[in-house]
Amino acid sequence: MIFSDREKQLIRAAFAWGQITQKEGYTLSDLEIEKSVLFRRLLAGRPPLAFPPPLRHGFPWYEAIEGRSEHVVNASEASPEHSIIAPGSKPGDTCILIDGAFWRVAETIREREEYLVEWGEYPLQWRLEKHWEVNYEMTQQLHNFRKHNPDANVNLASRSGQREYSEFRVDDDQTVWLSEWHLTRIGLSGWVWVGHTVEAEPSTHELTPLCQDQQGPLVLGVSGTERGPGWLRIEQVGSDARFIKLGDELEYKALIASAVTEFERLIHSIAGSELEVMDRQDHELLRCYRVPMHLAPLEQIDLGEVNYDLVPENAYAV
Repeated sequence: MIFSDREKQLIRAAFAWGQITQKEGYTLSDLEIEKSVLFRRLLAGRPPLAFPPPLRHGFPWYEAIEGRSEHVVNASEASPEHSIIAPGSKPGDTCILIDGAFWRVAETIREREEYLVEWGEYPLQWRLEKHWEVNYEMTQQLHNFRKHNPDANVNLASRSGQREYSEFRVDDDQTVWLSEWHLTRIGLSGWVWVGHTVEAEPSTHELTPLCQDQQGPLVLGVSGTERGPGWLRIEQVGSDARFIKLGDELEYKALIASAVTEFERLIHSIAGSELEVMDRQDHELLRCYRVPMHLAPLEQIDLGEVNYDLVPENAYAV
């Protein structure tokens, strides 16, 4: 019997899904199959993440890890009462309910207004922040009510400043504000978690900047030589930088020139089935990954309006 490519993909997806669900204690019931976001993901050719993703309303929330956007969510007050439920939390940790799942609070920036939160085993953080927007319709309704009912005893701002209610507040000018929570991942994007972490190669600890731009090191290599392993920065958020390996025996002078003038061509010239990725913070190695090449979103990498400095005179002094 010869199986079609689609049938082979289905078998592989079912096998991987069965392994994961068995490990997590789920049954292979018709209901579990019907509602499984993971199974649909596997059927689409996407692998599971390195760790279970956050949950949102009871379903895996892959976009929170892999996406770049800001999410509008519902959130409760922070409390240590449910720390044993939040993935990765210890008893007594402060947690907060976000769209039906408890997240661990790493830091309280402003009580009831802004937090840094974490999920499970991911070494990532998200900013959970309450935003206030003027609701013009409710404000107009309030003004109209006061206009037509001047003797009504309505005082929503009974003290100086502002008085807050559960989902809205009214300021001294009788303007109505509504609140909503925004959840935004901090730092580097999470697409690398379709791969797996690996031990850093010995040469990784010998890397030094060979070329820099306004954001910091652009090309990393081994100083004192003309050839060797070369890494290119593809992402920068604050002090965190992400590099991809371009090759093992590269000619540094040509690499530096290409990085400055032919960035896009350079990243699309990488060969192989896996992409080696490295995250660094303030020049210190954080972790290394291996990611299937076809899952690396190299075509989406956009440096925006970064203006590179001219290559310094000592750029080729390697």
